[in-house]
Amino acid sequence: MHVFIPRLLLCCNGLLIAALLTSAWLPYISPHYWWPSGFAGLLFPVLLCITLVFIPIWILYKKWYYWLCLAAIALCYKAILVSVSLRPAEEMAAGSQPVPHFTVMTFNTSSMGVKGYRLDKELHSGILQTLKAASPDLLCLQEFYTNDDPALTNNIAAIQQQLGYPYYYFTSDKTQWNTWHYGIILFSRYPVIHARKVPCGYSEAGSGSSILEADVRVHGDTIRVCTAQLRSYMFNAADLAQLHAIKTMDGRRAELPAARSLLSRMRHTFSARAEQARLLQRLAEQSPHPVIVCGDLNDTPVSYTYYTLSRHLQDAFLQKGSGTGRTLSFLSPTLRIDYILAHSRFNIHGYRTFHHPLFEHFPVMASFSLKKKT
Repeated sequence: MHVFIPRLLLCCNGLLIAALLTSAWLPYISPHYWWPSGFAGLLFPVLLCITLVFIPIWILYKKWYYWLCLAAIALCYKAILVSVSLRPAEEMAAGSQPVPHFTVMTFNTSSMGVKGYRLDKELHSGILQTLKAASPDLLCLQEFYTNDDPALTNNIAAIQQQLGYPYYYFTSDKTQWNTWHYGIILFSRYPVIHARKVPCGYSEAGSGSSILEADVRVHGDTIRVCTAQLRSYMFNAADLAQLHAIKTMDGRRAELPAARSLLSRMRHTFSARAEQARLLQRLAEQSPHPVIVCGDLNDTPVSYTYYTLSRHLQDAFLQKGSGTGRTLSFLSPTLRIDYILAHSRFNIHGYRTFHHPLFEHFPVMASFSLKKKT
């Protein structure tokens, strides 16, 4: 028994290290060509934590095997560096700044508080209050909903009036009953001199079927903003119950046919999202102006989506944020799927996540200035 336990632990540790390395490096392959790569990065934080647990275990057993764990973790350095920021958080400074700054916020509003075609007034009020308190210069909203019916909520008018945005562009990707409109919207305190929506697939929810591209005149310079919600899994309550059953290994609730259906949907989502990420990358690279890419990318930092989009852009969270930067309020405490990425011509001065108990997604905001041309 004295020999059996270390050998069993070594076998488990070997399998764990293989899984960790696969999770860290497989996302460089597009899920469009090999779909299992879409799953790999989702497991990375868990696998990393378990690998760390093995280090003191081997030290207690006085075995040199802990070096295997350390070597594996070192080989995963790129995945670790995009997953966690160890620097102290730097939020936006108040008051006048020596260099003209501007702020950008991105927020998946979950239909502005509409659930089952009924308005959750507490959630809607929380959204408006959070936006008013943050008061970003450029506000990018995904899963945005507004209504032309005078008896219902015109969210475009409400946000313009309460926050003072003279300019906006709305993609209006889906319309129901003539007055219910869904899509992506950009509000701006600076002139929007050009804007368009770029089709990127079909989404039942509307938001997720186009990319909003806008040129904005800020402090005498023109910048480009690209904002999107990439393809979502569109999980319903039954799907989330299945995921919870699988995560907790609850065999009584985990049903094989339902799990297969869930797997198939995720497989198709991975492939579609990879193609959307490549399109968004091309739009950013072809921009004649310094570009900011932001939105709900629906993927973790250890993913093909993130690696594709952040290759030539700065991640505002990694520059000025701290911790894991969680932006999704459920499923996992490490899920960062909402991002603000910026061209190297931008200085990043601060970053903030706005936590709220009622939100599915947490808004994130960053402060920028343009570097002088050399």
